[in-house]
Amino acid sequence: MLLYAVCLTCLPCWCLAQQNKLVVNPPDPITVKRGAAATQVLKVTVLPGFHVNSDKPKAEYVIPLRLTWSDGPVEVKSVVFPKPEEIKVGPDLLTVFTGSFEIRTDLKAADNAAAGSATLNGKLRYQACSNDMCFRPASIDIHVPVVIE
Repeated sequence: MLLYAVCLTCLPCWCLAQQNKLVVNPPDPITVKRGAAATQVLKVTVLPGFHVNSDKPKAEYVIPLRLTWSDGPVEVKSVVFPKPEEIKVGPDLLTVFTGSFEIRTDLKAADNAAAGSATLNGKLRYQACSNDMCFRPASIDIHVPVVIE
């Protein structure tokens, strides 16, 4: 019975800890001509009071922010993150993102790409932290509408 009471007391806290601390705006559609380049800009917001580790963390033990794309209608040439800020947490100096920022993906459509509509699918993986604790790593699926002309 005591175990049941403890579970009922702790379960709401565990559920709150699992909620997203990061929000991604729905991506704008991309239109690109065959053989041409395009840029996709992902707008991300970390909720107040939290940060996510940068894509190039200084500490080996932290989980970096990663944006990966599946093979799709266009070729991914590069993913460019903004310059992170540095914060001191305990004895460690961490590189992190806070607030709103953008991640840019440079794309290219093949010369022989099929004209029409498609979807570019990706995944944004992150670990959100406060100054007191880090939460379990999480991922957000990204779906970008692409029109190839």
